[in-house]
Amino acid sequence: MADPAPSTSPVSGPDPTARPIAVLVDREGLGDSLLKMPFLRAIARAWPGRPIWWIASHQTAMAHELAPFVRPLIAEVIEHAALTRPPIPVIGRLRKLPPFELVFDSRTRGLTVLLARLFLSHRGFYCCLPGYLFSSRRPPGRFARPRGIAARMLSLAEAAIGGTADWEGGLALSDEARAFAAACLPDGRTYVGLAPGSREARKNWPLPRFAALAEKLAASGRIPVVFIGPQEKAVREELLRAAPSAIFPETPRLELAVAVAGRLAAAVANDSGMGHLLAATETPLVSLFGPTEVARWAPFTRRGIVVSAKEFGGTTMEDIPVDAAFSAVERLLAQPSR
Repeated sequence: MADPAPSTSPVSGPDPTARPIAVLVDREGLGDSLLKMPFLRAIARAWPGRPIWWIASHQTAMAHELAPFVRPLIAEVIEHAALTRPPIPVIGRLRKLPPFELVFDSRTRGLTVLLARLFLSHRGFYCCLPGYLFSSRRPPGRFARPRGIAARMLSLAEAAIGGTADWEGGLALSDEARAFAAACLPDGRTYVGLAPGSREARKNWPLPRFAALAEKLAASGRIPVVFIGPQEKAVREELLRAAPSAIFPETPRLELAVAVAGRLAAAVANDSGMGHLLAATETPLVSLFGPTEVARWAPFTRRGIVVSAKEFGGTTMEDIPVDAAFSAVERLLAQPSR
């Protein structure tokens, strides 16, 4: 049977009587989920009447941090679905799920994907295995899957659509969040965001370099805006001493951080969830990479520059000089806004 034709209509409310679309994922932190947002927008726009079920074998940020932003797009989020192993119990769990119109499987273990292909009821199946093995069809003109997570997921949408996917857009905000951001960052100045944290110390550019970058930005007439988490009090105090010109907005909710990010002219971030969040807000972004793989984990954005330690003969964040990050910010600021 041919796959259902996609729609060119804008996103509308799903029809609860329609067969849903399933998206199977494994374990997703904030950054992993944000890399799939372009794909999510693409399938929601292509099949506006179809409820989307996001099914995670473990946990997913779609059920937590990103829930307010994806609520209009995802009808059902299922966590800890245990669809990985062992095979016999997994088959039973797959058979209990309802019939789906389409299934998109982001996982990469061959047996796990094959079980979903065989034991889920569907009219079209798309997965990320090499050569798009087990997929109903490949994306037009493509035989090898992209290396990057976001591009790889988008290629599955393009395979199902049979052409280009409409994926662009930001994160929806309330009027309250917009007003909060306007009060934090009033009009009339050029603000540059700095996100010095990540979950892994090895991915963090040294704090003294973020401080030096903040001072260079201030000397050039820009206002540094530092994003730090609630558990990073020591980071705040160190940067505040070293970069007194910086603004440290208090953003207890993720929506407030997103709103503030939307008022930035550019930002600099480590390879982190905050970096992916800045990209998702369509903020021009300088991404700093040391030991992690750029091709796979770079934020998905049309207005971004990656500064990698490899450009300077190393693999650690300490190998990235301040002037390189500052020069990348200058190049972004010189680009015309879209």
